[in-house]
Amino acid sequence: MSQIQILLTPVIALMGLAFLFNVVLRNFHQKRMEQYVFGAMFGVVIVLGMTNPISLGDGLIFDTRTLLITSAVAFVGTVAGAITLVIGIACRIAIGGAGIQAGVVGLVLAFVIAVVWSRYVSPHVKNRVVADALLGCVATASIVALFILPYETAISIIRSIIPTLILCNIFGTIAVGLVFRREVRHALKTRALEVHASTDPLTNLLNRRGFETSSSRTKYDPRNGHALFYFDVDNFKGINDRYGHDAGDAALAIIASRISDNLRQGSIFSRQGGDEFSIYMPSICQSDVQCFADRICRIIADDPFQHDGKQFKTAISMGSYWTKAHADLGDMIDRADTQLLLAKRAGKNRAQVLYDDDGKLQAVA
Repeated sequence: MSQIQILLTPVIALMGLAFLFNVVLRNFHQKRMEQYVFGAMFGVVIVLGMTNPISLGDGLIFDTRTLLITSAVAFVGTVAGAITLVIGIACRIAIGGAGIQAGVVGLVLAFVIAVVWSRYVSPHVKNRVVADALLGCVATASIVALFILPYETAISIIRSIIPTLILCNIFGTIAVGLVFRREVRHALKTRALEVHASTDPLTNLLNRRGFETSSSRTKYDPRNGHALFYFDVDNFKGINDRYGHDAGDAALAIIASRISDNLRQGSIFSRQGGDEFSIYMPSICQSDVQCFADRICRIIADDPFQHDGKQFKTAISMGSYWTKAHADLGDMIDRADTQLLLAKRAGKNRAQVLYDDDGKLQAVA
């Protein structure tokens, strides 16, 4: 088998994992988690290359480590590259042999070259294929690590592998880049569609679907209890009739913004439809529920709204339900909605709370 065939085996294996790229990007929405997963994936492939290398004799091996480390840094990020580097170093040390020091230094040099290239050079190269080709060529410079070996040995090895190494680094980097960027584009497009499907375009809050999905993934705190707050805008039709629908839309957006700025971390805020909103708090003490609901009502009622040179005031009525028990989200919404109707009947611009204290329901206005 030729040198190029041996060296391209792990590259082909990495490209064969292309479908996994998309799976990872769909399921790991946190950037750092993506880095960890991709770093591990590149690390597995680098081990594949090191354990099936071209043997140069006396513990000296030749593989695709440079290509894989630079690709991890360039196409995923520094964290992924660092994980790949650590795995590569551990594997090279485990393999041992006369070239262990040169191998480790070469891995580190490849990582440094890729980081410097990605930060300071790549952003200035407009054509991505050209940038990948240049990176593959520049990364080949890590071969200078061979000069840790005796000079004659280093020169002999470099002469025998440099043409193959340059070709593999250039074409391998281009191939991995094309596959990786295609999968990233597809994953980002899928993500954008998912966000669009679960987000209300007017307020940028979750819509009903997004609220249900997000709430179902959230664990509530049985020690403090959890609460559902449901509210709508008082006399919202009057705002639309008197000031126009643009003013009504602006009022909804302002309400969403004001309340979002006053929510504790972990709260799930959504627009249920029309002028109806909901807030789910997975952890809130019973003693804090009424205070929170009253404060939200004051935030809306106390400051006039401004839109297109017009000033007007509005208010909200809120119904809330709190319990320490596990409760179905739909049931919590229904109970809170019932309290909202009571708040409306009591004069609006107020909050009505229903407490489930050890199974004993108690309503408080």
